[in-house]
Amino acid sequence: MKKYILLSVIAALLLVGCGGTQNAIKQTERIVRGNWVIDSVTYSGNGQFESTLLQDVSAQCFEGSQWYFVANNNRGSYKIESPECNTGTRNFIWVIPGSEDIIEGDLLLKPTGDNYKSETDAGFRLNVNNLTETSMTWSQSVLVNGKTVKVNMNFRKLAD
Repeated sequence: MKKYILLSVIAALLLVGCGGTQNAIKQTERIVRGNWVIDSVTYSGNGQFESTLLQDVSAQCFEGSQWYFVANNNRGSYKIESPECNTGTRNFIWVIPGSEDIIEGDLLLKPTGDNYKSETDAGFRLNVNNLTETSMTWSQSVLVNGKTVKVNMNFRKLAD
């Protein structure tokens, strides 16, 4: 009998712990959901940098890009509009991995085709450094001349 009580207590604790993580993920998805614009792309190091983000276009092309996140199916898109760049809309799937520290955690982004199917199965792990109702900052560490540099994508939420 004591075994069953002990097992019941452990099972209840696991359910409560997992429920907290799921609530944090849902809360974060609610904040991310909607329309965003990248105001700037900045770097943590000193010097001139040129970078291609998400294996797509240069960092400068991402400035002013419009992003749309749908939380209930984890789909989204971004639109590059700068005339000097390869313009157009790109689709992606996004996931927030289960973590207790979700606000200061990661976001997984996988570029897809128009049908939301990945052609290369490539994806990106981006660190969410800041997330509020009106702003969001992602960073990705890249190696430049043997040194790690953080590329920061600074978002501003647009009114729905």
